[in-house]
This record gives sequence, C-alpha cells and structure tokens, in this order.
Amino acid sequence: MMPEDEAENLLEEVGLKELPIIPMEICHRLNITYREQPLKGIDGMLLVDHRIQTALISVNISIGEQSRKNFTCAHELGHYCMDSYSQTEFRCSREDIESYRRQTKPIEVRANLFAAELLMPRALFKGLVHSRDPDWDHIKELATMSQTSLLSTALRFCNLTDHSCALIVSKDRAISWFCPSGPFKLYIDMDSRTLSPHTIAAIVFDGHNPSRGFEVIKADNWVSGPGITPDSEILEWTLSMNSYGQVYTLLFDEDGIGGAGEEEDQEDEHSIEWEPPTFHKSRRKT
Repeated sequence: MMPEDEAENLLEEVGLKELPIIPMEICHRLNITYREQPLKGIDGMLLVDHRIQTALISVNISIGEQSRKNFTCAHELGHYCMDSYSQTEFRCSREDIESYRRQTKPIEVRANLFAAELLMPRALFKGLVHSRDPDWDHIKELATMSQTSLLSTALRFCNLTDHSCALIVSKDRAISWFCPSGPFKLYIDMDSRTLSPHTIAAIVFDGHNPSRGFEVIKADNWVSGPGITPDSEILEWTLSMNSYGQVYTLLFDEDGIGGAGEEEDQEDEHSIEWEPPTFHKSRRKT
C-alpha cells in the first residue's frame, strides 16, 4: 500500500476530517505516548514494544517551530503504521525528516510522504491549492491553516497544483534540491548547482533583502530546455535566508515557455513526483 493510502486509512480510523490535523491527538487516540525531550543528533524517535503493545514517540524539544514538531511527529507515526512490524526503533535526523530525494533512505522518504498526506490530506487540501495562485503569500496562508512548516506546505502545493511552478531549496550559494509541479517542463541545471549571480537567490546570499513578490528575470539564469532563448523570462520569488542557512525560491513559468504539451519529465534524483494558468501581470515586480 502506498504511504498516502496508509495515511488516509489512519485519518479514517481516528475520525479526523478537518484542518488542522494535530498528530499529537492521533497519538492520544492510538494510545501512543508522545514526549518532547532533548534528543542528541536527531529530531524524532519511535520506540515500539510489541510484547506489551506500547509505543513512544519522542520529538526534540529544541525544535523551535511547532509546525516542524507536528511534521516530525507525523513522520514517526508513518514509521509506526508502515514499518514497526519489522523494526522497533527509529531514530530520525532533521535531514531524514526534511528530505524527499531519491538517494535518501526509502524508509524515510515513505514516512515523509505519509506525513504530508496525514497533515495535508489530498481530499481537504487539493481544492484549497487549486483556488490559489502559486505564490508565497498563499503558501504561508495554507501553512497557517494546516499548522505545517513552510517547506512541507510548499512541497505539497507543488505536488497538487495545476500551475507550472517549481520550488528550489539552496544553501551555501548552491542548489540543494528542487521540486517541480507536474506542468513544469523546464530543466533546472543540477550539474554545477552553483547559483547564477543574476538570480534573486544569489543576491540573498550576498546579504541583500529580496523584494516581497515575484520579479522578472532572464529564464536561462535558472533553467534550460527547448524554446529557451536569451530573451525568455520567468518569474522568481525568493524569500530571505532562514535560520538553517537555506533560501527558498518559487519559480513560476507564467508564459508557458516550457511547453505545456511536452511529455518528457526531468529525470533527476533531486526532483519529486507531481496548462499553465493565467497569472495577473499586476503581480509582477519590475
């Protein structure tokens, strides 16, 4: 069974049908002990004792954001539902809980997919995504509604939207990984990974504050592909650097320069599986 199906079944079992989904409440309904305590080198832990039919989920008390605690707890619930039959102890790092990359341990990727579905159920979330343009204001609004982290909400948005957009996560002036929406057909260069100095993201690493909104930049600073010329443009909205030294960028292919009808997808280990809409020109920063 797919992780998303497992999460859907759990929500049905515990009878939760409205946002926000609070994973600690699920622990209570399943008689799983939940604790926040100091954890050295990890963000979350699950211990299961089948002999006495008990389980403990621990989340690192040093995590500052409640939304990240929620996702960490949901991640461990994923291990409980899908993996505890063959393993009774799970110790998960921040990288395990944040990553969807293919080279990450498959068991951790499954737990993340489970957590995303549990906290942002497709049945409740898809309509909310479809009624919103792809921008950080709307993603923050959805994060508040679901009490989830900005990163996990942005990933979920890209997974569900019909817009041609992509989330890019950078660190140390280089692309760490990216997540395209289904209609996004452009190729994001991961060969060098180094950010073009002409991107807003690079300017943020230089210590400057980004504009609050989309800015028009030359598309070849980020992407390549059929139809991309030196004059092609794309919209970039980059946020200020977060406390983990990461920079989040949202690209929007407003003009469909990637080609709405192309079938080939980016075959990149850093991407995640997910008819360009009309985007109001007034949203652009010039």
